[in-house]
Amino acid sequence: MNLLSQSASSGHVDPEGEVPWCMQLVVRLDRAAPPGHTAVCEAGALAVVRLVSDERCEPGGSWSAPVARWLAGRIRKHARRAKGAAWDRAQELPGVTTSHADAQVRALVPTPLDAVPREIAKLQMQGLDLADHPAARPHAIDAEPNGPVVVSITPEPVLSTGKAAAAAGHAAQIAWMEMAGDRRAMWVASGLAVQVEHPALQRWRSLRSRAQVTVTDAGLTDVDPGTVTALARWA
Repeated sequence: MNLLSQSASSGHVDPEGEVPWCMQLVVRLDRAAPPGHTAVCEAGALAVVRLVSDERCEPGGSWSAPVARWLAGRIRKHARRAKGAAWDRAQELPGVTTSHADAQVRALVPTPLDAVPREIAKLQMQGLDLADHPAARPHAIDAEPNGPVVVSITPEPVLSTGKAAAAAGHAAQIAWMEMAGDRRAMWVASGLAVQVEHPALQRWRSLRSRAQVTVTDAGLTDVDPGTVTALARWA
């Protein structure tokens, strides 16, 4: 998923003549007991925020240079699926794995698109579209003081699970980058909790005018350029 944000901290255009960089999100997919759509979105968002907030991303840390280069260009995320041995191999690469509800997602340290590890590059990206039990698919969540960051996913167009997870991850990441220091400390204390809602169209339109973060797709895949795919809010 290739994303831009209206936020100034979302990244810039890719440096001329350089291969774009991308963060890979690997979703554990067990066909016998697949995770829910919303759980994957929340686990993906949490994995992204835990990676970018990791001390290894700080100056001098082992992840500092690749993450800084990734942030210097257009921020890309690709969601892939893995099971069995493929999932185990993904755990051996630099990154952060989160478990949430019935979902597991690993966010990998970004790399150039022409240097994605072979074991990740061969994982399928298309067709990751999972169902939710109605009770696990909230349609309205209000941001509470010092509570979780709330990410809203667009009702139109309908996003696949892979695209929605990448959008949720991007929204949560920009929330981390733009949040005031004292509020961020409270978020860290809560475990960087993220809640994902799927608002109806009328609520979505209302939220767009008051969300602190708006994620807009660059249109390089299967949605039109300029499509707003996710919002993030906190109180």
